[in-house]
Amino acid sequence: DDASTIGPIESGLYGYFQALRQSGIKIALDTGYPANIQRGLVQRLELDQVVDAYISSYEVPEGRPYPYMVHRLMERLKIENVKRVAKVGDSVRDIEEGVNAGCGLVVGVLSGADKADALFAAGADVVAEYVTDLPLPRTRARAAGLRLPDLS
Repeated sequence: DDASTIGPIESGLYGYFQALRQSGIKIALDTGYPANIQRGLVQRLELDQVVDAYISSYEVPEGRPYPYMVHRLMERLKIENVKRVAKVGDSVRDIEEGVNAGCGLVVGVLSGADKADALFAAGADVVAEYVTDLPLPRTRARAAGLRLPDLS
C-alpha cells in the first residue's frame, strides 16, 4: 500500500482536535494501512501532536467492519464503556465498525467516497460534511474551566 494519494488535512482539524483534547476527550485513529505506513502518515501530517493513540488493522485479528480496532484503542486509552466512544468515519465500513463495536455515537463524514444515504443505511447516527462541523463539547469544557477557541 502507498499512502501518497492521501489528500491534505482538513482546514481547522488541528485546532479542533486540540479543543477536544482540552475538554478531556481522547482522539484515536484507526486505519487499514500497514502500521509502518500509518506511523509515517501520522508523523508527516504532524498528527502525533493532536492524537492520543492510533492503530492499524494489521495489529488486530480483522480490520473493519470488525470491532477489534475500536476495542484495542479503548484498552490503550483505558476507556471501559464503549457507549462513551464516538466513532467518526467517511466510509460504510467505518460506520459498520462503529455499530459492531457498540459505540455510543457513530458519525459519518462526507470526505470519503460514500454518500450520506449509504452512511445512514450502514447505521450512522449523524452525517456531517466535515468532522470539524461537529459541535465542540462546550458545556463540558466550561465545567472544566477551559476556554475553547472559536473555530468558525
